[in-house]
Amino acid sequence: MTASLPNSHSALSHSMFQNVVFPAESALESSDGNGQSLADDSLMLRRLLRFVPPPDARIEEIPVVVFDFETTGLDAQQDRIIEIGAEKLIGFEVVDKFSTLVHTNVQLTPQIQQLTGISPDMLAGKPPIEQVLPEFFKFIDGSLMVAHNAEFDWMMLKAAATRLGYDVDLPCFCTLKMARVILPALENRKLDTLAGHYGLEFTPGSRHRSAGDVRVTSEVLRNLVTVDGDGLECWKDLQPYQVV
Repeated sequence: MTASLPNSHSALSHSMFQNVVFPAESALESSDGNGQSLADDSLMLRRLLRFVPPPDARIEEIPVVVFDFETTGLDAQQDRIIEIGAEKLIGFEVVDKFSTLVHTNVQLTPQIQQLTGISPDMLAGKPPIEQVLPEFFKFIDGSLMVAHNAEFDWMMLKAAATRLGYDVDLPCFCTLKMARVILPALENRKLDTLAGHYGLEFTPGSRHRSAGDVRVTSEVLRNLVTVDGDGLECWKDLQPYQVV
C-alpha cells in the first residue's frame, strides 16, 4: 500500500510510510546469542508508518487526528475493533473525517452491545479490519494522534497493526492526561465531565459511538489548548501528555 507523503521541503517532511525488514517473532527466539538469526527465512517484510514532527512546529499548523475506537472488550490481544471514528483537524478546524463499522468474528457480549448500541447485525457485511486499517493509515499519515484515555485506543491500534504486518510510530497524546494537569480542580476528567465543563453536548445516541465521542473530544482538545492551556503552542509543549 502506498500513502501520500508531505513535500520533502515542508515543515512536515518527517513523515514516512515504507517497507522495513524486521525479524519474525520466532527468529527472536532462535538466535546465535549475537542477535543473528539462525534461519534464512526468519525475516519478514513489515510496513512502517512513521511521523516525527519538528519540536518547534506549531500545533495549529500540524495535522491532528482525533480518533476513537469501539471494541469487543478491553484485551488488545483477544478483543477486536468494531468501529473507527476520526476527525482530521488543522488549526482546530475539521478538514476531513473517517468513520466506519468493522466486521469481526469475535462475539459481542451483551454488555458491549448495551454500552455501544452496536449489534452483530450492524456489523454483518461491513468491511473487515484487513480492509479498513490500510485506509485508516492513509488517513492518519503525517499527523499527530489524539484520543481521550489514549493508552487504550493506542494499544488497540498497535495490536491490530502488528497482526497485519504494520509498525506504527506516530506521536499520540491524551486529552485525559492534559486535563489532569490543566484542570486539576475538576472532580474527575471523564469525557462527560469535560463536555459539561465546556458546555458541550453529545447528540442523542452518539455517546460511546466513535464519531460522537470524537466530535466532543475534538472540542475538548480545542478548549484545553486555546482556552485553558497557557503556553501550549508547539509540539514540544504537548510531549508531556504523549503515550507510547
